[in-house]
Amino acid sequence: MPTTTVSWLRPEIAALREIALKKRSGYEIPALPLIDARSWQAREPGEDWLVWRARRTAGRLEAMPIEILPGERVVGRPELRPPTAGESAEIEKVRPVLQEIPPFPGGDAGHFHPDYAKLFRVGWGGILEEIRERKEQADTLEQAAFYRACAMAAEGAVRYTLRVAAACEAADSPNLAALCRRIADSPPRTFHEAIQSMFLALVCLWFGEDHGLTTPGRMDQTLRPFYEADLEAGRITREEALELIACLYIQLNMILFSSSAISVMVGGRNRQGRDATNDLTYLCLEARLATQLVYPTVGLAWHEGTPPELADFACRCLSTGIGDPAFFNDKLIVRGLREHGVSEEDSYDYMNSTCVEIKVVGASHMWVTAPYFNCPKALLDVMEEIAGGRADSPASFDDLNTRVKARIAGSVREAAESLDRVWKIRAETGCFPLASCLIADCLEKGQDFDRGGARYNWVENSFVGLANLVDGLMAIRELVYETGEYSLSRLHAIVKSDFEGHELLRQRILRRVPSYGNDSDDVDALAVEWAEFLSATTESNRVGPHPYVPGFFCWIMHERFGSETGATPDGRRAGFPLSDGAGAAQGREKSGPTASILSTTKWSHRKAIGGLVHNVRFSSGVLKTDRDIAALRSLIETYLRRGGFEIQVNVVSSDLLRDAQSHPENYDDLLVRVAGYSDYFTRLNPNMQAEIIARSEHMGF
Repeated sequence: MPTTTVSWLRPEIAALREIALKKRSGYEIPALPLIDARSWQAREPGEDWLVWRARRTAGRLEAMPIEILPGERVVGRPELRPPTAGESAEIEKVRPVLQEIPPFPGGDAGHFHPDYAKLFRVGWGGILEEIRERKEQADTLEQAAFYRACAMAAEGAVRYTLRVAAACEAADSPNLAALCRRIADSPPRTFHEAIQSMFLALVCLWFGEDHGLTTPGRMDQTLRPFYEADLEAGRITREEALELIACLYIQLNMILFSSSAISVMVGGRNRQGRDATNDLTYLCLEARLATQLVYPTVGLAWHEGTPPELADFACRCLSTGIGDPAFFNDKLIVRGLREHGVSEEDSYDYMNSTCVEIKVVGASHMWVTAPYFNCPKALLDVMEEIAGGRADSPASFDDLNTRVKARIAGSVREAAESLDRVWKIRAETGCFPLASCLIADCLEKGQDFDRGGARYNWVENSFVGLANLVDGLMAIRELVYETGEYSLSRLHAIVKSDFEGHELLRQRILRRVPSYGNDSDDVDALAVEWAEFLSATTESNRVGPHPYVPGFFCWIMHERFGSETGATPDGRRAGFPLSDGAGAAQGREKSGPTASILSTTKWSHRKAIGGLVHNVRFSSGVLKTDRDIAALRSLIETYLRRGGFEIQVNVVSSDLLRDAQSHPENYDDLLVRVAGYSDYFTRLNPNMQAEIIARSEHMGF
């Protein structure tokens, strides 16, 4: 299939889309190392870290180069390019200074969800006025320093917006220049001003303060008042709004590196618990169809009150092969958030943090995927100890199962203890004063984002390879403890050799031992046991002020872990990716997609606020008729009604994927869902491409 022709965009916007599609390099702003070196040299002895970080942020926003291309309607992107020879020489000169700067303490500093509603309500000028008023009432020197830092960072955002206005003037775009000057310190009045304000805030946080992957958030809710007012006043048409959303999407592809993720969430319920569907919900999805670029992914928060026509439209979007939207279980996630102390109003206002990790919008300081855990590696480690004589051979399968649990529990405990130390260090040497301006309740408390200012604070992990672990344990139970055909040490030796000379055994494991994902109660019971154990084990630990929060998705880590993990007892070969989410391992869904979702939903997903993915892939020819679309919707809604957390759908045949491997030049924009995010298939490494192809290709329902 040749590159898709995007006919919904005007030629000048389609040209920008092509530039974004062809952009493959990672981002780099040569000016930033020089700015950082200057700010470090100017740091006063004993200066509060948050004040220094505010000064650095303001300095970056004062000098960061800006790139504007002809035809852009949403502007303000920093110029991302390799350094020139002269710039490289300058950076080398300041490298000793840069090396003096203590490294960031660690922990998640991205996946950020600002309070756009507040920014749209009062603008940067209103935020600065609030800072001034609160500074006058500060009770402590620490609070006074905090407000001074916030003012410095917010003023940097204002100046950056004015610099974008000046760049628009220089690019002969006077209307955009006037728009940017208006929103520099005033709240937006129109849809165009609001979406421009959103993008500039995203850039300032991302590149000024290192909040990578700051997302546009729940666009169909935050932008709705502007859209509806503009429509009523005749200032905008539906088509013009669609183009502006598409322009924002294109800009995100201009600034984001490959194999990453950034998200928009639509649908769901508003803060009063009522269905939030509106015309912008559809427009955000239509813009994905119009641009057909990798970013952003769009998630649909589904609940029983979601209009049937929206669910149908979403399934029709999926039938095109773009992989969007993913369906999220609104009721389940809201309930899960409330169990973590989130208020009823706030619980409806959540976002998938780029992939599927959940954060409360505009009010949370949450670290995601901290860290990923390799589940089958724990089983291999236990087997290695036993085979090497460092541990007695387990007398029973239950004994072995318990030892593997103890191994993983120890890893989780060590991670929690390490993260807790980092959490405490962040309170001293971290700090994000610009982010604190846009997160409740930092300004109200007079406390930085990293010092307890945010309303909600917790850390989320993620377990990778659950299906490999469960299927491997099932193989051991049958071969070692039920039939007695192999000792555990003998089976370990065969697995360690990557099944060399034992292909018949490997095929027997793959074809005859029951595998997770086929609605088999025996193996599914073991998956339920393990999922519940992993959740309970995580929650038994604390990081910072809150119990540790579990997740079950993998981004690209199933490939990374797989590449460094030997063969596993489930028949997986050495180096091959681990299972791609909370569902079955690749190619093992032998009983169809319905059986697969029945297996995954036998265990509770409610605690997995750290994110959970269920992947399903259909052949390209399956979703052609209204009846097919209805069947897909029924499958998805069955999964959600049974308590499934998130489900994402690839519609692409293995034959087409293999052709893309052979002729990548014809498939520049072929998108595939990986594991919580989407990517261009031809840009994936060969191992990941093989993983996608190995997934079960369902020919029907």
